[in-house]
Amino acid sequence: MDLHSIHLPGLWLWTQSLYWPVLLWALYRAPWQILLQKDSSNILFAACAVVFLFWQLKVNVDDGLAIHLLGSSILTLMFRWQVALLANALILLGMTISTDADFAAFAMNGLITGVVPVTVTYLIWRFNERYLPANYFIYIFVCAFLAAGLSILTSGLISYEILKHLDNQLIEETLDQYILIFIPIMYPEAFITGGVISVFVIYKPQWIATFDDRRYLHNR
Repeated sequence: MDLHSIHLPGLWLWTQSLYWPVLLWALYRAPWQILLQKDSSNILFAACAVVFLFWQLKVNVDDGLAIHLLGSSILTLMFRWQVALLANALILLGMTISTDADFAAFAMNGLITGVVPVTVTYLIWRFNERYLPANYFIYIFVCAFLAAGLSILTSGLISYEILKHLDNQLIEETLDQYILIFIPIMYPEAFITGGVISVFVIYKPQWIATFDDRRYLHNR
């Protein structure tokens, strides 16, 4: 989703102080060895390009307020959370330059479209790794389908609460319309993520950094 600074009065300093340290931490902790593998950097840039195109397909709710698919769960499962956050920042930069989005809301959009969904996906993946059986179908359903749906819903709920409690020009009917869109948009986010990860796990498991094919497949 895209937020504009006109809807976020008084949050500029707070979002900057929260987003940039997280992004720098991701840059410091990024598993660069993943990107050094054969064709990995090309796959990352291709994934960023596809997600960027998905972001162009958006529902405009109000001037400067739009909703679109995120793709953050796919990036997290393919490249881990650190690289996913960096990729999200790159995609967001492209969106900010090529559309009417403004740099004043860059940090907030980075939190909503990147930090929140990536965190949700990562926590669900960790829960699956620690507590659930090493089963291919469980991985696909929990880490891909479920995580993607919950991640975009969580982002929507958080952005809705932020907009609701700020003194902006958005009326209650607009906010109600905004939050209601996230219920149906959960399904394409979940199914696209699940479908993509399913295909990659079968044909290109080496592309999925969070999927250990020795654990899930070779011992079956």
